[in-house]
Amino acid sequence: MSFKSFNLSDLMIKSLARQGYLSPSSIQTRVIPKALKGGNIVAQSETGSGKTHAFIIPIIENLQLDSDRLQALIITPTRELAQQIYAFLEAFKGDYPKLHARLFTAGKETERTFRQGMRVPHVIIGTPTRIKTMLEAKSLIDLGSVKTLVLDEADMLMEMGYFADIDIIYRLLKAPPQMMVFSATIEFNLRKNLEKYVGADFVIEMDDVKTAKTVGHHAIDVKHGDRLHAIEIFIKTLNPYLLIIFASRKEQVATISSYLKSAGHDNIMLHGDMSARERKSAYKLIGANKHRLIVASDLAARGLDIKDVSEVLNFDLPKDLTYYFHRAGRTGRFGASGQCYSFYNSDTVTQLEKLIESGVSFSFHELRDDTIISTDKIARRKTRKQKVDPDLERQIKLAAAKVKTDVVKPGYKKKVRDAVAKVKRKHKREIIRKDIRRQRVARYRKEGSKNE
Repeated sequence: MSFKSFNLSDLMIKSLARQGYLSPSSIQTRVIPKALKGGNIVAQSETGSGKTHAFIIPIIENLQLDSDRLQALIITPTRELAQQIYAFLEAFKGDYPKLHARLFTAGKETERTFRQGMRVPHVIIGTPTRIKTMLEAKSLIDLGSVKTLVLDEADMLMEMGYFADIDIIYRLLKAPPQMMVFSATIEFNLRKNLEKYVGADFVIEMDDVKTAKTVGHHAIDVKHGDRLHAIEIFIKTLNPYLLIIFASRKEQVATISSYLKSAGHDNIMLHGDMSARERKSAYKLIGANKHRLIVASDLAARGLDIKDVSEVLNFDLPKDLTYYFHRAGRTGRFGASGQCYSFYNSDTVTQLEKLIESGVSFSFHELRDDTIISTDKIARRKTRKQKVDPDLERQIKLAAAKVKTDVVKPGYKKKVRDAVAKVKRKHKREIIRKDIRRQRVARYRKEGSKNE
């Protein structure tokens, strides 16, 4: 299938071809025809599937470019995602010179600059609070022509508490817009939040997988060894072209980055405590291929398009396992192949088992003698033996012996259970009495020492 099958304009087909887009992705095939007709869409799709163009293409096709009026709003949870979408939109300006878009994020636009004769854009892209602040100044922008409202990474918008701002933005619009919502996951709470915008009978475009089919999944049992050293062995063994190492905490990110630098591996960090300027500089260096090792917290796992990532390595598995799919989705984007590796051991194998239950097919490896070798088995979970009180165990055996008879009669097992339960209750009461006596003795001794 080609883009021509969507009945797009010749100019759009030409612009897409110039940018290297010849065939639509799965999500584009399912979304674009409905979006062109103005229908509401809630789409769940694997990360790296091309969803940005799924809403950008119909927005541009439906714009009245000769009108200097705002016609579409695109809301994202982070400034980095907003900047990424803005870059995708700007790539069309070579063929659509009249197309005008503005980026509204903290530090980018102010009411003052808007008042100084700034041209009203056809499309605004930005973060919820910033867009809300600008739109609430009603004298600045006429909202009567807004036809489309896009919520990108809607699950993240909800997690970050942005739906209060989105509610205000929605109410500011003169007429209900076409809603296009995109999310990696669509849980019950998000569904309820979306119903007020698109109704209870909206269609959800579902994909069967949470990451691209071109991504391979691998689990490496590092046992209880030094994981920092394990990273060094991993890099030496696989020699990745562009690797993102994910860690759950920013302190771990700093530790990993520092260790790798001391071992002679140049790298760059991405985490939530970086300033906007630092993050922008980091993305610029990454885009210029200045670093082939990126150490990141889950900030970079959501929606950011870092090109040509060949491997992802999870230093640890995230507590919220949905982030596993966000991390894995940084590789294998747009049909390319990629590999996702995860460190684990017998203490964390439960998380791995949950991922397997959700449909992830892993190949298994283990770290042995500074070498990563393939194995056909998963590390066994450690079971802790409960300490048995020998006195209690003796009493249980005596109680069971008292009800034992030469001939097994009906209700025998129940009698044994009742006898054992009675012994355990008595034993527990005795432990409590002893504990109370110890506390009393300790209190009397303390009071006696004070009186002396």
